[in-house]
Amino acid sequence: MGHFLAKPIRNGASPGLIAAIVDRRGVRAIAAAGVRKAGHPQPLLTTDSIHIGSNTKAMTATLLAVLVRDGVFAGGWNTAIADVFPDVCDHIHPEYRDATLWQLVTMTSGVRCDAADWHAHRDADLIERRYAILRDNLADPPAATAGEYQYSNLAYVVAGAMAERITGRTWETLMQERLFEPLGMASAGFGPPGTPGEVDQPWGHQRDPESGDWVPNQLDNAAAMGPAGTVHVTFEDWAKFMSLWLAEGPPAILDREGVDRLITPVSGRYAAGWSVATRFWAQGKATTHSGSNTSWFALLWIAPRIGHAYVVAANSAEADVSSTFRLLDGIVSKLIRSSRRARHTARLFGP
Repeated sequence: MGHFLAKPIRNGASPGLIAAIVDRRGVRAIAAAGVRKAGHPQPLLTTDSIHIGSNTKAMTATLLAVLVRDGVFAGGWNTAIADVFPDVCDHIHPEYRDATLWQLVTMTSGVRCDAADWHAHRDADLIERRYAILRDNLADPPAATAGEYQYSNLAYVVAGAMAERITGRTWETLMQERLFEPLGMASAGFGPPGTPGEVDQPWGHQRDPESGDWVPNQLDNAAAMGPAGTVHVTFEDWAKFMSLWLAEGPPAILDREGVDRLITPVSGRYAAGWSVATRFWAQGKATTHSGSNTSWFALLWIAPRIGHAYVVAANSAEADVSSTFRLLDGIVSKLIRSSRRARHTARLFGP
């Protein structure tokens, strides 16, 4: 598998790359190439944490599903913004009052993509900061009609803020207590991985537009944006989350119906934190998402029917992130082909 990564590294496509094939038993094949930080010798390791960007959304949706199952939301998935924030009803646009938790996570609430300023109210604690951003940004009319798909980071922050208001706990605390710890995801955290100023974990990178060199950084999205995209995690622990859709028996948390609901599209191809497509190699439904904080890029595909997932991450992102997506998508395609050949050989010759 390492040879899929070596050429892009030699060509300067990224300072570092990690790729893995996951099945029902966990990570079955993994490789890393390149370095943690451009200009430094420390190699990127398969045990390193990577920033997963908007792949966080599937985790947030799963956390909310756990809270719905446990009765935290009185109306379940149909709990509306006005039910949780009656104090904000006079300040937000009337069409948002009845927007539900389910509409928020399936991006059918009409909420626009991003807040006007993710760094606003930075002196407030996280719960108050997210509430203030909600109040500021839902005053304007919706960006789309309710029921129509509109990709939205802000919708996920609003959904996270609803959980915070009801529980009195930050989204970060809820994620640790209700998702990461039950799944044994000890490496999962928030923001750039590693110690500030140290190279004990990979750094993110952006390309200098003049020199073309990769410039390392430890930057991330604003902390307020957490529910939409600030998680970092190792591949081994990320595979524990993937296993919810790969397990043959009952999933580790939730139940099969609750887990499957999260990957059932509502409008077009988007479900709750996942895009869904039919693929020949997946023998049916495949779920996917990518994520970038503009310094990292991670791409994941899960094929529940064949019990496999394919994941690749770069500790960099081009200014035109579509080019980084194409790089990683090409690597995933190679992982899929190699995995299919291996399964075919196993069927022919047995153990």
